[in-house]
Amino acid sequence: MSHVAIPGNGSAGVVGARCAHPLAESVAAVDRAVTLLSFRMMDTSHSQRCGAPWIRCDHALSDPDFFARWRARVAQRLAEQHCPPAQTTAVPEKTTAGYVLQWYLVIPSYLGGLLFHSARRVPSLSPRQLGFRLDSAALREVALRPGRFWCLPGDRDAGHPDAVPVLDEVALGAVLRRQVIAHATRFLAVYSPQVRFGRRTQWAAVTDALDRGLLLAGRSFGSPRAGAADARLVLADGEKPLTSPSTICQVTDEHGRLHWTRRRGSCCFLYALPGVEHPCGSCPRVGDAERARIFGTINPV
Repeated sequence: MSHVAIPGNGSAGVVGARCAHPLAESVAAVDRAVTLLSFRMMDTSHSQRCGAPWIRCDHALSDPDFFARWRARVAQRLAEQHCPPAQTTAVPEKTTAGYVLQWYLVIPSYLGGLLFHSARRVPSLSPRQLGFRLDSAALREVALRPGRFWCLPGDRDAGHPDAVPVLDEVALGAVLRRQVIAHATRFLAVYSPQVRFGRRTQWAAVTDALDRGLLLAGRSFGSPRAGAADARLVLADGEKPLTSPSTICQVTDEHGRLHWTRRRGSCCFLYALPGVEHPCGSCPRVGDAERARIFGTINPV
């Protein structure tokens, strides 16, 4: 899936009044750097009073019909984008299931990866701490409630009541990895019975989201190579139930240009739509030679 979100407008704000938390500045820096989607600090009591359409992750996971409704919106969106207007084409169930699987996992994985890379901080990524907003069917904004965060001993806010200093970057990377695994475990317990994906496919999607989020972090802050190094640190040896270490790599296209990408273990199944002719550059169904050819078509020289 080449795009996983619709860009939000404006710089990061704080939804509510609790703007003095140490994570507020870190989240604002992430929002300024990333164009793919927006990030906010959230005071949920204020957002509920104002009627803002934030969806708290714990509420979504408690609603047995939420993901079915989201998939229906994805089906409508994909049909409008890819199917001829004169035709009524059913979007395959595996495609809507793959999109929602990947979009939801962006929430903890991207936020955690971006804050780890840019600030060497990892917030609590439990479902009650996170919220999100959709634009049509796609993920648009991610919000974090103020609360506990892990950091390095030299962090200027290491003495804050919510701060939990850890020994070093390896330990901090392990915190991120396990926070994402814990949130994904909650999500998959709800989502897995609704889809026809095996356990390995589901956890490959978790692995992909965390790896991809760290590559996005590197790109957004000016160094894909640094993002790749962080991904190797965080994914380490592919701690179970993750399915692999980082697969971030470089490919050289026919024009001699280098591209940062990764070899995905999961699929969005966009190729199953009628009329979709080309796979994504990171699709698990293509080999390295085809991957390089696909990247060669991007901004051809």
